Amino acid sequence: MQLKNKAILTLSLAAITASTLTGCAKKDVGANTKTEAGSNSALVEAEAPTATIGFGSSLDLPNGVKITFSEPVHFAPTKFASNYQKPQIPNKFEVTVVNGGTKALDLATISVAAKSGSNTCVDVLDGDNGINGAPAEALKAGSTVTFEYGIACIAKIGDPLELTASFDGSVVGVTGVLK
Repeated sequence: MQLKNKAILTLSLAAITASTLTGCAKKDVGANTKTEAGSNSALVEAEAPTATIGFGSSLDLPNGVKITFSEPVHFAPTKFASNYQKPQIPNKFEVTVVNGGTKALDLATISVAAKSGSNTCVDVLDGDNGINGAPAEALKAGSTVTFEYGIACIAKIGDPLELTASFDGSVVGVTGVLK
């Protein structure tokens, strides 16, 4: 009889605890849920570019900084690549920053948003392919750095590729095609 009472008590406590905890959760669908076409574009395109260039071209920014985005190339993400999912089209490109200004630049503040037509793309990090994001250390005045940047889009090879990069107070648009 005592064993039966303990079992009933344990089940009762479990039911009370479960019903209490389910009332605490609130529904959060996250930023990746598409509720209507274009509703997430404000997350990635806050400002219109002040200048637009093509891939492979350099742009001199007002503060003495020069930035170049190389032509994108297709790459094969490894199994450890972040954010990449088949059938996305992965591309990578080099970003070269020349600091011709008088103060150090915090490269961790570079923000890049990519899209292909009406499709938003995602950033891809893949250390095995040398895609580690922007350097964490500041770029001294008079110095140059080049790093790999990766993206993946649900699109087709040959579709348009548009980047919006904000850096040190400037917003740059870069246009080209997915490879």
